[in-house]
Amino acid sequence: MPERHYIKAPSSTPIRAAVLLIVVTSVGLSRAYVWPAARPSLAQSAGQTAQETVIGEKCQGCHKPIVESFALDIHGKSAKFLNDSLDAKCERCHGDGRKHIRTRKPQDISNPAKLSAAQANETCLRCHSQDRTLFDWRGGQHERKDVSSLSCNSAHHAKSPERMLASLTLEEGCFGCHKAQRRALLQRSTHLFRTESRVMTVNCASCHNPHGGEGRKMLRASSTNDTCFQCHAEKRGPFLWEHAPVQESCLSCHAPHGSNHARLLVRRSHQLCQQCHINLLARHQTVAGFDVFTFNRGCVNCHSQVHGSNHPSGRAFTR
Repeated sequence: MPERHYIKAPSSTPIRAAVLLIVVTSVGLSRAYVWPAARPSLAQSAGQTAQETVIGEKCQGCHKPIVESFALDIHGKSAKFLNDSLDAKCERCHGDGRKHIRTRKPQDISNPAKLSAAQANETCLRCHSQDRTLFDWRGGQHERKDVSSLSCNSAHHAKSPERMLASLTLEEGCFGCHKAQRRALLQRSTHLFRTESRVMTVNCASCHNPHGGEGRKMLRASSTNDTCFQCHAEKRGPFLWEHAPVQESCLSCHAPHGSNHARLLVRRSHQLCQQCHINLLARHQTVAGFDVFTFNRGCVNCHSQVHGSNHPSGRAFTR
């Protein structure tokens, strides 16, 4: 029988000794080196800052309900986490209150609600002059008409804390002055329609900037058509066959806030077309004493592409 030879495995004692030496060395180094304290996270720092910062500490004695509610608003939250010129503390709007704290007289402190519209607006513009939506406030229609920002906004008694509105909704604040537009809510066709949850999908601020806009009537866009095209882009064109009134102004045919006619038209469809195309009445025959314009949608029965057509045979906007 052939003789078998086996290779003897090396002893594990040297390996165990080497591992033990590494562990002992690591422990010794860790004791000799003083590890730096862990830095607090950003969330922890913000939490500590929010707890340490007390807004209106000197005002709580007399105005405790206002101070407590102010800390929950947008202005109060900015004062907790900002340390620059944008932190909205009591002194930002009311000025130096040291004399008022001693005397407790209302005339010894500034109250924007009792100032003139121009002075109250300047108080707000100290912080908001660089806001993107406020670039056009100076010289805008509201400023020229001496409208105070406190007519729409409220710092301490806001009914809509997120937007600092003095009313529950934006349109309620607008309708307080623009009463002629209020009826649009109840007209047959309107832009100011509500969902089942009573939420407005389109409101006044969708087209107008209450702090000043680029176009007339404080529009957010530079013109009426550009404002409409933001939602109705399919009407922008360019078209092979263009309808001149469409390119001139959408308001030639439509009432933007609301109308008692379909599709926000200023008049019934056939009457609207006859304002410009009265010379074409003789071309259309009558049926049983009724003019063809009065059937169904009138002119739009045949001329369906009234905004413009790209069809080679769409000169009359029929296709």
